[in-house]
Amino acid sequence: MLLSPYRHIACALILISPCSLANDSPSLPLGTVLDDKGQPLLIPTQPKTALSYTPVKQKKTTRVGQPSKPKSKAKLKKVSRKQQLASRKKVANDAGCRWLNSRMTLLEKNVSLGINHRNMHLQHELNARQDEWECLKCGIEGPNQSDHHSCQYRR
Repeated sequence: MLLSPYRHIACALILISPCSLANDSPSLPLGTVLDDKGQPLLIPTQPKTALSYTPVKQKKTTRVGQPSKPKSKAKLKKVSRKQQLASRKKVANDAGCRWLNSRMTLLEKNVSLGINHRNMHLQHELNARQDEWECLKCGIEGPNQSDHHSCQYRR
C-alpha cells in the first residue's frame, strides 16, 4: 500500500509529460518548414530552374599568317547507276540493308587483318554479301518485295 501513492504520481507524470513537451516548442507560422536540425528553411517565392544556362558569345577569331581564301566549288562528277549500286556511302532505309551494311563493315574489318587459310571464308562471305548488296539495290532506293527471294545469299 505504501507504493500506491508513488504509483499515482508516476502515472500522472507519464500522462502529463508528453503534453508538456509538445507545448514547449513555439508554434510555427503557416508555410514554415524546418530542416533536420530544427532551423527554418527559406522557401523561394519565384520558381527557378535547376539549370540556368546562358550561352557564352564567342568572339570571331581570325588566323594570323594564313589569308582566308574563298573555297572554289569542285565540279561534281556524275556517278553512274552501277557505281551507286556498289557504293556504300548511302544506305537505303531498309532493315535488311542496314544489317547488310553492318555485316559487311564487320567482315571488312576482319579481312583487313590479313587473309590466311583460317579466315578465307570471311573473304568468300564478303564477296557474296557485296553481290547481295548490289542485287538488293541497297546503295540507292532499296529492295523491291520480289528482290529478297532472288538476291538471298545461299551457302
